[in-house]
Amino acid sequence: MTLLAGCSGEEEPDAVIEIADVQFGPPDVTVPVGGTVEWRFDDGGVLHHVESDPTIVVEDEFDSGITGVGTFRHTFDRAGTYTYTCSVHRYMTGTVTVE
Repeated sequence: MTLLAGCSGEEEPDAVIEIADVQFGPPDVTVPVGGTVEWRFDDGGVLHHVESDPTIVVEDEFDSGITGVGTFRHTFDRAGTYTYTCSVHRYMTGTVTVE
């Protein structure tokens, strides 16, 4: 888990997903192998939890922990399609496609 709060010197992520209005925006992104996705928790302190879909076993699991502020980054080292969800709001889902 990597929670960041405005760290300087960080490389720009390959994709950014904003969490606001109880939704992921955009919910679906594509990054290259070795690409990093950053989720930004900007929903007025509403708690969310970004995690790889717990119903699908993948080797590249990720989990932000439950939080309402900051950012979470994950680097994807293998090609594939990764479904993710918010465990607090199960209707919030998205995919990261790694090519």
